[in-house]
Amino acid sequence: MKVIALFVMGMFLTSVVVADDVDDAKAAEMDLMEAENQGDMDRIFGHIAPGRSVFLPNGGLLILGGTPEDKRRRQAQSERGFKLNLRVRHLEAEIYGDTAVLTYYRVGTISAPDGTSRPVSLRVSVVRVKQAGQWKVVHRHGSTLTLP
Repeated sequence: MKVIALFVMGMFLTSVVVADDVDDAKAAEMDLMEAENQGDMDRIFGHIAPGRSVFLPNGGLLILGGTPEDKRRRQAQSERGFKLNLRVRHLEAEIYGDTAVLTYYRVGTISAPDGTSRPVSLRVSVVRVKQAGQWKVVHRHGSTLTLP
């Protein structure tokens, strides 16, 4: 009987930890999105693991980043007037040990330095890995949402 009670208790405690990880991974992703909207490079790169990879929604090749050069490039874009005003919709997270897979939609506008803006509707998937207690982005894939 004691073995069954310990087993049930262990299952409960495991699900609590996973639930906390889900909330933490989602909160980290929301903080990153807010930092991107604000152009806060220090906060943005605090979420990114060195060597992280990304497929941008432009259909281009894989980009490796998370480096000081990557940070300088993004800072220069921000200083030239490139702005994001994007919101997250339907954020979901699944935890697999120290790995989180997040999926969501990102909608809003992107403004170019010349003042023009365009609407954006994206599908996003993100892989985060827990490193030193923090959920770091190791891969992101964004693609344009097209409805039938």
